[in-house]
This record gives sequence, structure tokens and C-alpha cells, in this order.
Amino acid sequence: MSIFSRKQEISTEDFCRNFYETQILNPKIGEAGIDAMSVYAEQIKKSVAEADSAFADIDLSKLTHELIAMRFELFALAWTHKFISGKNVVAQSAFTKHYLIEKGREDIWEGMRIYNSIINGATIHWLIDLGKFNLTFNKNMRESLTDQNIKVAKELGISIDESIERANKRLWSESAWRQKSILPYLLNIFFNQLGINPDELNQEALNRLAIAIKGLYDGAKQSCGEVKIKS
Repeated sequence: MSIFSRKQEISTEDFCRNFYETQILNPKIGEAGIDAMSVYAEQIKKSVAEADSAFADIDLSKLTHELIAMRFELFALAWTHKFISGKNVVAQSAFTKHYLIEKGREDIWEGMRIYNSIINGATIHWLIDLGKFNLTFNKNMRESLTDQNIKVAKELGISIDESIERANKRLWSESAWRQKSILPYLLNIFFNQLGINPDELNQEALNRLAIAIKGLYDGAKQSCGEVKIKS
């Protein structure tokens, strides 16, 4: 069951704060208040290690940290795919930076950066592969959406800082995501952050982790689709 009633109207900031608190940073299980994110990380480690014992040596705290950073970035990606560009996209990215600083979790904001950069790089690579004619059209669309984000941010009094730069790096990436052109790049970076060479893991282990990471995006997309954001 969703944490929100279907098509509930809520502000971007309130929705994001609620999702971050209850689904990522402080999700609890039962009256005992068990940390759900730690349990989730343990389950992923166990599942992947069952497929390949090499994953059993992964540090659980490091795995949890990377999953949290990845989940924040994939939430932002799903949010961008819902709203394309403009006020809601700009507000979400700016709020996320403010929220993590407010919570003393700048480490997560920093941890998101590499995943944000690889989303941008993978999207550009996908656009190039479309061919010269399609590249020109899509490049112009992406630049137009970038200009719109900057214009809206200025109108809202939001500084054109890294949060807006990151929002722009997620633009026009939905087709690349749907065609599975981004996920492999994210997985490679994820493994690198964990200190693992993915070439040393078997295919079943890679598949299990890919499913888990994709699930983070799918869960965020579902939650975004179940509310109406106030204009």
C-alpha cells in the first residue's frame, strides 16, 4: 500500500520530505522500529552472495550508504521523468540539497553526484547512438528544457547552483532509461564504489543486483504517480 492516498494533492516539498523520511532515511518496521533500509541492504547482500560468494565480503555499511545515495538519485530521475522540466523538477532538486544539508547528510548529497553524472553521460551516449538527424533534434530539446529550468529557477528565487545543474543532467533521459541504456552504467559505478570488479561476478549475481536497482526506480515512479502535486 502506498504511503499516500491515491491522487492526494500535496506540495513538492511535503511529498519529498515525507518520502525521504519514511522510505529512505528513516523507514521503520514494526513496533520495534527496525531500520528497514538496513534490512533491505542485508537482503540484497544475501541474495547476490547466494549467486556469487564473492559478494559476501562486501562491507554492509558501505553497501547501505551506496544504496541510499542511489535511491535518492533514482527518485530524482523518476520525478524528472514524470514532470519533464520546470517548477516541480527545479523545486525537487533544490529541496533535496537543502533537506540533506538540514539533516546533516551532506555525505548522501555528495554520494549522489557520481550517479547523477553517469546518468547524464549515458543519456548523451544514447542520443549520439540515435544518429546525426535524431541527435540534432534531441540535443535541441534537451537544451530547451535546460533553459526552461534555469529560467524557472530564477523566477522562483532559487540559486543556479549544483542542485539545478544536477536537475539538468537528468533531462530528456526517459527513453534512454526505458531502453535500458542507463542501468548498466549505473551498475558499473555502483560496483566501483563498492570496490568490486563486475567482471569477477557471475551473470546471476549481476542480474539480481540489476533487478534490485531497477526496483528502486520503479518504486519511486509508482509513488510519484499516486499523488497530485500542487501547482
